[in-house]
Amino acid sequence: MGNKLVTDFSICTGCAICLLACSNAAVGGFNPRLARMKVLNERDGLVSRPVVCNQCKNAFCQQVCPTGAIKRNEQGVLVVNEQDCNGCGSCSEYCPNGVIVILKKKALKCDLCGGSPRCVEQCPTGALQLFNGGDCCE
Repeated sequence: MGNKLVTDFSICTGCAICLLACSNAAVGGFNPRLARMKVLNERDGLVSRPVVCNQCKNAFCQQVCPTGAIKRNEQGVLVVNEQDCNGCGSCSEYCPNGVIVILKKKALKCDLCGGSPRCVEQCPTGALQLFNGGDCCE
């Protein structure tokens, strides 16, 4: 299994299907505001850039969590233990990509859908891929 999402910006069309797939997987409904990722439109909408969790090596979200609710699973993916999360929002504030959502006093972040990310499966251009190895954030 891969442990990080990567994006080929040159083929992303900004269609936001990834946001719909992500929100449906995360909360069981099609609401892009509740997706565990976002799509930024730059240069007056001419360039679209999906922003996802980098699974940072020295993750700020994990470091600032007062309850220790954010941990790495066996695959090295940062996941939130909902029972331990108190919904304080510190992780969301410190995430460098701004992709942690607080919903009903619980943090939601990309967990790679347990190894089969819906955003990757549904991306019509293949701009999102699951990658194994490396780290972009130190």
